[in-house]
Amino acid sequence: MHLWKYFFLTFIISVMLLLVVNAEESAQKEADENLVEVDEEKLDYAKGSVCGYCQYCEFCTLCDKDCPCEVSPTKPNCHMCKYCKFCYLCSAVCDTICQPGGFVDKVTASIINALPSHNQKEVESDIKTVEKVDRPKAR
Repeated sequence: MHLWKYFFLTFIISVMLLLVVNAEESAQKEADENLVEVDEEKLDYAKGSVCGYCQYCEFCTLCDKDCPCEVSPTKPNCHMCKYCKFCYLCSAVCDTICQPGGFVDKVTASIINALPSHNQKEVESDIKTVEKVDRPKAR
């Protein structure tokens, strides 16, 4: 008689597990249907973000292929090879933690944009308009 109780209890637990698994699969299917596909290439880094420099990683393939080189009609950009030393950052930072719209992107943009800035032309213009004032000489 006890064997039937265990069998019945095992059967009930198995049915409940199947129901839970099916419910989770249905919820996952609904969630997948509601997802909007985003073209990763169209995402931009936040203005002022340190991650904005990651846009230059596309040129690292040229470093692997063309650098070092000598300037010629077929390779006019050899002077750019000096920047190849920064390509390790692409795999270390840009391909891992610096994603457009990601945490690092948003936080560094917020920090940079919170810093005071100035317009260089405006400052130079102000300096040029300052009249020389005769000041008393210090004794």
